[in-house]
Amino acid sequence: MSTTILNFEKKEIVAESREAAVEQVESTMFHVNGDATQAYKNWKSKQTQGITERDVKAFMLDYLAKKGKNCPGAGYMITIESSVSDTRERPYKIDDIKGDGKRKFKTFYKWVDRETKTVVCQVDTNKVDAKNAIKELYKSGKYKGNADLVKTKDVIEGQAVVATAQYTPSKNTKKGTWIAFGIKA
Repeated sequence: MSTTILNFEKKEIVAESREAAVEQVESTMFHVNGDATQAYKNWKSKQTQGITERDVKAFMLDYLAKKGKNCPGAGYMITIESSVSDTRERPYKIDDIKGDGKRKFKTFYKWVDRETKTVVCQVDTNKVDAKNAIKELYKSGKYKGNADLVKTKDVIEGQAVVATAQYTPSKNTKKGTWIAFGIKA
């Protein structure tokens, strides 16, 4: 066992899949070179007495020295509990909402900012009035960005929501647990 490794790091990862766990580790800590689950299980089965955190760390350091040659930026993962992905064919539920009567619509001209996608101003009359409204905002200095004129129809009377949708995964779906260990670069 080598005790000269100063950048050893171990972290427990909870994610929806192994790929998501690897992505989470590689974006923050180190590159995952492989899977050490089977070696960990074999080592654990050979232990006759209790296993402490110090023993587990010694296994990890030995594994890094043997497999990774103590290379900075290299690491491995141990699967503690596998994830169970969503297996439903249609993982959604859509409910229609019955309206109380007729819906009445009104046409609006809306100036939408190109970058933030927020409504700068809106007019319910015509396109010429909408152009004049944006001109006034530019002249007064209240708005200094780029905008697009969008013609929309909004519900002014009646209920605007006509259906709702919910995501419903299968009952057995669960996140997995992995331990990532390695040498931080």
